[in-house]
Amino acid sequence: MVNFSGSQERGVFTLKFLQTSFLLGAVAVAPFTVLAGAAPVEKLANLELEQLMQMPVESVTGASKYDQSIRQAPASVTVLTAADIRNYGWRTLADALRSAPGFHIRSDRFYDYIGNRGFTRSFDYNSRTLVLVDGHRINDAIYQQGSVGTEFLLDPDLIDRIEIIRGPGSSVYGSSAFYGAINIIPKKGRELAGGQASVSVDSSPGAKGRVSVGNRTPGGVEYLVSATASDSRGESNFALPQAWRDATGSNAEKSTDNDGTTQRQAYARVAWRGLESEAAYGKRQKDVLPTVYITQLDPKASAIDERGYWLLRATGQPLPDATLTAKTGVDYYHYDGQFLNLVEPDTTNTTSAHFDQHHSTATAASLNNEVRWHQLFVEGHSLLLGIELQNNLKQETDNTNLTHPDDSSPSTRASTSNISPFAQVDYQLLKPLRLSLGARYDNYSTGESAVTPRTGLIWDATRSTTVKLLYGEAFRVPNLEERNPTEPSVTVNPNLGPEKNQSWELSCDQRFSSVWAADARLYYTQSTDLILDYANTSNFTTQGSELGGTARFDSGLHLRASASLQQTQDEATSRDVGDAPQLLGKLNATAPVYGNWLRASTELQYVGARYDFSTARSKMNDYVVVNCTLRAAPVWQRWEISLSVYNVANSRWSDAKNDGTIISPPRTVILRLVRNF
Repeated sequence: MVNFSGSQERGVFTLKFLQTSFLLGAVAVAPFTVLAGAAPVEKLANLELEQLMQMPVESVTGASKYDQSIRQAPASVTVLTAADIRNYGWRTLADALRSAPGFHIRSDRFYDYIGNRGFTRSFDYNSRTLVLVDGHRINDAIYQQGSVGTEFLLDPDLIDRIEIIRGPGSSVYGSSAFYGAINIIPKKGRELAGGQASVSVDSSPGAKGRVSVGNRTPGGVEYLVSATASDSRGESNFALPQAWRDATGSNAEKSTDNDGTTQRQAYARVAWRGLESEAAYGKRQKDVLPTVYITQLDPKASAIDERGYWLLRATGQPLPDATLTAKTGVDYYHYDGQFLNLVEPDTTNTTSAHFDQHHSTATAASLNNEVRWHQLFVEGHSLLLGIELQNNLKQETDNTNLTHPDDSSPSTRASTSNISPFAQVDYQLLKPLRLSLGARYDNYSTGESAVTPRTGLIWDATRSTTVKLLYGEAFRVPNLEERNPTEPSVTVNPNLGPEKNQSWELSCDQRFSSVWAADARLYYTQSTDLILDYANTSNFTTQGSELGGTARFDSGLHLRASASLQQTQDEATSRDVGDAPQLLGKLNATAPVYGNWLRASTELQYVGARYDFSTARSKMNDYVVVNCTLRAAPVWQRWEISLSVYNVANSRWSDAKNDGTIISPPRTVILRLVRNF
């Protein structure tokens, strides 16, 4: 049973939460009501190609594993398109997520971490948000890491759309879809219709180049092949904080050339009729700033993240209104890190800090199979049946202390598997009322099993109003590192179990005209048995609201705004958890400034104050960041040119890391050139 009472502090927040929700709604919607009288959008037949590419997406595949209207999906969904990526110049998946309602991203300058509706954890590595590429799981089989930064294996220029599915997704995807899923749909070969080359330079300094070829032959074979390489120096003179100097005994004030990144990506897809084969590969070498893990300046810390997959998918219609999909895939993951870590000071000389050289590796290889059947019936009913089988053929971790080999952690060698049948029924109760019932059973060779349901009652109150009442449950099994710690001082916990949550949500989407729309969401989530320090020690409660609006004018001006009020508390202490801002605000605006070929785009993001993860609970100030992009396309028929300025005001805010804080990156300027062949 949901209980909002709790402590007095929580009761005060709940009252403020309800009051402020209405205020935020008025603020979010106000800009659009002034413009509601604008002329309707042009007929599709009269739109130019650039205008067609700016059209919104009205369907989603990641919510239920089949294509459906966003209005009918049993989840809260946001879709970001290829046009958004180009207009705002997003460099990574994390950049795109920063603009999504209810999301914030923290970065320790090594990895980017997802904050989803007020929730992040130290040492999380995005294991509670599932990342997918066209429905294929990307989270690795060691740490369950969902990569969204420069270590992600797909170039953003190859993304057709990003589907952000909020709330528990275990009824469809199983473990790791704890607070939601992010499904990336790559572009098809016909969208390139030839070749494309791009090059960019940035102020770090850095450079990136990409070559892509794709098309569809007269015989119906569609193909796309792409390769990307990038190198960046990063922040060349990083100011070292006093806390690092005190811990290490160093007098150094600057870290020089300890923030570089080298990245390589490749992608290939070929499809013919109902058969398709797809492969992706990414490798990143990242220099790690010494303040991230309290390491020495020289030799500098660095790590390699390498991942890839190959899959074969077959789709057919054996019966009318029935779709059968079968998929088999192989996934690979490898990590290799070199760190000179701080150890306890010598007791005979407390002013001297001592460091041990550590070499950490992790390797995983997995085989993933899935078969699913989707059947449509009369009156809008549908049935989804499927089964997944994942075999983690190889799971290995090593943490070697090169300075004192006897202090090295035991190596881990494992091989695990899980089998997971799932089903979903969508039933049209009445013409405007739809019921969605789904469930999945996961059984793991490690001994865990779980049944996770999801229910959605979807009411099309009018042709332009949709109300959803949603309930879902989710779980996350411990990852290999949590089961077999690589820290020498930590022992294996035989009682470690899965994390669980329950979530309720009420949402309303309202389209007022062909120009503008608004949405509002209320949600409440209880998370239990959360893992911290290798034990199920925490129970969290989250409540929040999201309000937003969009406007799309026939002039080409597009606006999107959102405001989020949220709170996540530890039930044991009734205190806000670390890195959980109570307020988020987003504003995106893009418009043509000269004809249809020159477009200016600006995004403004506000992140409220929050605490870090340290026992001292230091408070980090709120911040505002503004990014701007000017893009010209087409230029000289086949060229595209863009100039982006990220963090225009050069704001420097503090982000939480696993212990303490780290300063954000400085302003970056990027010039891009794209040539179509």
